[in-house]
Parts: sequence; structure tokens; C-alpha cells
Amino acid sequence: MTSGSTRTRPAPRVVATDVGFSEGPLYTPSGDTYFTSITHGRLYRLTDGGAEVAAELGGGANGATLAADGSIYVAQNGARWSTTGPRWGKDSLGGVQVVRPDGSFGWVHQDPIAPNDLCFGPDGMLYVTDPTRAPFGADGRLWRIDTATEEAELLTSTSYFPNGIGFGLDDRLYVASTYDSRIVAYRVEDGKLVDEQTAVQMDVGHPDGFTFDAEGNLIVCAIDLGEAPGRIQTWSVTGEKLDEYVPGGNPKYTNIVLDGAGKMTICDSEGGAVLVVDDWGSAGLPLHPHR
Repeated sequence: MTSGSTRTRPAPRVVATDVGFSEGPLYTPSGDTYFTSITHGRLYRLTDGGAEVAAELGGGANGATLAADGSIYVAQNGARWSTTGPRWGKDSLGGVQVVRPDGSFGWVHQDPIAPNDLCFGPDGMLYVTDPTRAPFGADGRLWRIDTATEEAELLTSTSYFPNGIGFGLDDRLYVASTYDSRIVAYRVEDGKLVDEQTAVQMDVGHPDGFTFDAEGNLIVCAIDLGEAPGRIQTWSVTGEKLDEYVPGGNPKYTNIVLDGAGKMTICDSEGGAVLVVDDWGSAGLPLHPHR
């Protein structure tokens, strides 16, 4: 279904600028907000005055997620997203990196070629999207990594460009298929992905990062591949569009995070900024492994 209407919500506040192609926002239990920058190859922490560098990761630091021990896992695409992106020597290789609470960081695994996003599942394992980075590449891979043993398993190859990833309230694994405007869902049984279904078929825009609200609805960053404003759309898991929100005039609002009090942080990637909506109107679903 493609119902729904444009939702009136508070205008976003700009909380950081000049941070490049921002991505991977996350909240910590202590109240900090972190995000990555693909073009700057960095992990940032928001401060009262903007943002400070938490780690110089090199390459193209993409999606990020928080582990139970406070470590931050980063999808390092190796700057393969753009022929003009930074390539910082050997660290421009793709894979998954970890930034530990003491500030040290290193590689977890480098079998994923150019990861885009990642999340923890209800089984405590790390799930990773790994799209082919050729122009409009319509294929990729989904990986699962045991962060305790640092062993990686290729779960499946895809016929689509896998982008954002997350587990819903129903414990299905949801993956954004960017170029055909879909959200794909899988059940995970005995360590295997089964029952692939199209959970959402978007009527406008292309899905990038997404999150869930406490009711299990998907809140999707619908980027525009041209110059039209990007949107944030809310969809039920039965495929009904509930509403959409336009944060501003830029075409790429690529990723979001929503806390339990209804504060949303938005990556304005095209504008090199990070935005906050103080009262989204619904609470976020806690991420694995924290619920």
C-alpha cells in the first residue's frame, strides 16, 4: 500500500557541520551520540559545540553500531564508494573495524569487501551488508561475524544492492535494497537466512539507513538520486506507508537513530551535517543486544 501523508513534526536543529558525508549515527547508554564520516574516514562524537574526532579510521567509515561492552563496530568501505574518495594507504582496505572504549581500534575481519552497514542480532552476532561498489552495482553479500572469535560467515549473495540493515520487533532481519526501492526481510533459522520477502515496496525515493519505532514500524531514509529533497518515511511491517517527513532541501538524508524518549538524530550527508529532531512523536526500538 502507498497511503500516508506528509507529517508535521518540529524542524530539525543543526548540531554539527563540516563533517563530510555523515553516516552511522548511534547513541550510548551514557547519553553520547557518535557518527561516522565516509569522506573524512573518521568516527566522531557530538559535543556541545559540534563534533570531535573519536577515531581516525581512514578509508570510508560507513555504518556503525554499539556492542554491549561499549565497543563501536564500523563498516569500513575502504573509500570504494567514490573514485575521488580518500585512500589512506593500507587502511583503505574494506572490512569491519572496532573502536574500543579505551580509544584503541583495529580490524575485526576483512573478508567483507566494501561493507555499508551492520547491526547486532538477537543471537549476539554481527550482521553486515556488503554491496558491490561498481556504479549502480545491483548485487552484494550479507555476512555474519562472531565478534568473540572474529570468525566471519557469508550468509548469502544478493541480486540487489544491500544497504541499511536491522532486526525488527518480530526478530526478522530487514535489509534495504536501494536501487529498486525495497526493504527485504528474512527469517533467521539455524544460522541460515530463509523466507526472503519484500516487506516494503516504496513508492518514491530509495532506501538507505533505517530504524524502528517501539511499535515495530520501519522509519526509512528515502534518499533521492537526483536533486529532489530526501524524505524520512514511516512504514508498517505489513507494507503500508504511514507518513513521511522532509527534513530540508538536500537529497540525501542517509541514516537515522531514534532513542526511547523520541529524539531523532539525522545524517544530512549531502549537507555535511548532523541534525536533531527533539520530539519525533514516537519512541525508538532498543537495538540488539540491549533489549
